[in-house]
Amino acid sequence: MYRGTFQEIDQKIGPTNERLPLNEQVPVMKIPLLPGEDALTRQPRSHRPLPFWLRVVVLLVGWIVLLIGVAGLVLPGIQGVLTILLGAAILSVASELAHRWMRQGLQRWPKVWNRIDGFRDKIHDKLHRMVHRE
Repeated sequence: MYRGTFQEIDQKIGPTNERLPLNEQVPVMKIPLLPGEDALTRQPRSHRPLPFWLRVVVLLVGWIVLLIGVAGLVLPGIQGVLTILLGAAILSVASELAHRWMRQGLQRWPKVWNRIDGFRDKIHDKLHRMVHRE
């Protein structure tokens, strides 16, 4: 590992680490989009907001399921990790902050993230249709 200022490091490395000319193309790594993300902004699909009373109910249910999952880590018969993920998915329906945290936390496991995000979308759509029957 190199230590020192940028100038000292450049002097240590020498001419073997030459910079590319500005007009030369550098290969760009393509990052796969998650389901529901926009290709230009990489932002998740925006949901229509739920009514306040329904968000409070969803938050309460999500926290209860999350606490059951934490208890399931030490108690036999309850799948702790799966219940925690389920509780976090329920919480993310009502809270964009919880959704961002969960997305960052599950960044290493895209298959798990895709399933949980799909579950979140289904819950949100069902709740929205239930409240806004037309």
